[in-house]
Amino acid sequence: MAETDPNAGISQAVYGLLAVGSVADDGSKDVMTANWGTQVSFEPRLYAIAVQSDSHTASNIKATGVFSINFMPGGTHDLAIKFASHSTSGEGRLEGEGATTHKTGTPLLDSAVGWVECNVVDTQQPGDHTVFFGEVVGGNVGPTTGEPTTLAAVDLSYAG
Repeated sequence: MAETDPNAGISQAVYGLLAVGSVADDGSKDVMTANWGTQVSFEPRLYAIAVQSDSHTASNIKATGVFSINFMPGGTHDLAIKFASHSTSGEGRLEGEGATTHKTGTPLLDSAVGWVECNVVDTQQPGDHTVFFGEVVGGNVGPTTGEPTTLAAVDLSYAG
């Protein structure tokens, strides 16, 4: 029997490209690129994301209990790289990017094709990422139009 390669297999999974918004206790806002997210319930409407447990974003979400998901449009490779940077967090990462806030105070990007904002109702840490389960408290389409993009479409990979 041939040897298997789980990394090769899991690399074929299809992930949407997300920009996770968070806010710190002091009110500073942050956005990070993510791809492990999905709706997990209709009633109540829940969205789950997995965020590296030792990240700035995970710390913000744990402290404030809120996050936003910005669904990114096609052609956002440079923006995805900017928000994936480990060297910058907080307000500096949003420099030059239009964003608004609503109920949770988390950033909602002008460049998103849609967004939701969530209040955390549960967390689990089954491995090196924390899974945050958020009840959707707001959301809408736009302001940018177009189709949401995937991680593969911007030529990025996040499979281990």
